[in-house]
Amino acid sequence: MFDRKLLSKVAQSNVTDDMTVTETYNLAINEPYDKETNPNGVLNLGVAVNKLQEDIMLEKLNSINQVTRKDLEYGDHTGSIELRTQIANTVNRHFNVHENVNPNDIVVVNGCTAGIDVIASVICDPGDAVLVSTPYYYSLEEDVNLRVKAVLVSVPIPIDETQEKSQVKYYEEKFNELESKGIKTKMIILCNPHNPLGKNYSREALESILEFANKHKIFVLMDEIYALSVYRGKTVEDIENIRQTSKNTFSDTENNDDVLYPFISVLSFDNLDQIIDPSLVIVIHGLSKDFCLNGFRLGWIISPWNKRFTQAAQNIGVFSYQAIFIQSMITKLLSDTQFIDSFINLVNKNLLENYTKTTQFLTENNIKYVPAQAGLFICVNLGNLLIKWKNKQLEKQFGNKYEKVLSIKQVTFEDEFNMWVDIVHNGRIYITSGFHIRAHEPGWARLIFAIPWEQLKLGLERLIEFVEK
Repeated sequence: MFDRKLLSKVAQSNVTDDMTVTETYNLAINEPYDKETNPNGVLNLGVAVNKLQEDIMLEKLNSINQVTRKDLEYGDHTGSIELRTQIANTVNRHFNVHENVNPNDIVVVNGCTAGIDVIASVICDPGDAVLVSTPYYYSLEEDVNLRVKAVLVSVPIPIDETQEKSQVKYYEEKFNELESKGIKTKMIILCNPHNPLGKNYSREALESILEFANKHKIFVLMDEIYALSVYRGKTVEDIENIRQTSKNTFSDTENNDDVLYPFISVLSFDNLDQIIDPSLVIVIHGLSKDFCLNGFRLGWIISPWNKRFTQAAQNIGVFSYQAIFIQSMITKLLSDTQFIDSFINLVNKNLLENYTKTTQFLTENNIKYVPAQAGLFICVNLGNLLIKWKNKQLEKQFGNKYEKVLSIKQVTFEDEFNMWVDIVHNGRIYITSGFHIRAHEPGWARLIFAIPWEQLKLGLERLIEFVEK
């Protein structure tokens, strides 16, 4: 028997004997549904991949797929100057930047997960706190902790305040709580658009959080990975048209209101230096979401206002080396501005179409959801299904001699976790459960709707049918 103590303390802290989550995820990845070859495979409604434009992107990539001698050599581990130039051009054209981003402001990494690890390595020491509002993308916990050993600290914020400036009071409370315990807060991660709620922050909310960070000298990482996947309310005019022509029916927000704001990149702020010391602000973006290229593992860190940070990130970026061939291909892809512009428009058109179909399905099946406007997902309240599932488990265990569960307050996150495992292994549907997004109560889930409607509808129907029967 191998003695675990022979491993480093860091490695020991990362090892777990319970592999349920990993095994369940791998089941979804390794046994995917296919109508013809694997109809009993797992329908993946949980992993944030946009599959609505795959054929178009494949055709484009195959048309520029040529390996040259240069691709066989080592290259610049921070990204070739050609690639960084095209990334800068793309950002400058689509993020409404106040001042153009320079290629030297960019550090290319092998995906945004690696990018956040690099950023945390430069900013944080072991035990430092990184604040993020709940609900949030759970993998952020690993991104800042697996190697750096910083600690992601959740800031619970009511859903109806997610986009508003009033939320800053919750950050203040959490900061003061941590400070009273002697814990240093070094960074805030702000996902805009929000993951998993799919909402854009208001300008006022962004400014209030930046002011809070400036007050306490805290770095702010703006995760703008879904910046170009805004399919509702892209402009003030769009929002006004939506308000005039439609009313939301099923929203779990307190005021039952579908609140929309246009996406605003921090790179577009013309008064940033009046709100915060700009050297505290970092932006991250990449290929995975807006360009539907998760498997290429290419992301970029943008730091126009802090050359010392950029230098430090470049130094450790050697551990985030990207394949030179991938760099060459993406340089060619991004240089075709006509294709990129057309592709982004198509992405948003297809997302809106599937969002509309999904919300209609949820409404018809009396499933509440939080209205979204960006990203590939929607947060849904599966509390009623969880209650039904829990009662069926009690019936299996005790027969008719059990006290029936009637309220979501009678179930736990452990119940939700067990239902999730059951749904994936036996129902053959993969979703991101509420405990994964650190929801405020059991019963919530994040559903991906950026897959062909035939599969998406089948997955939704299979989910309801599995729990019901």
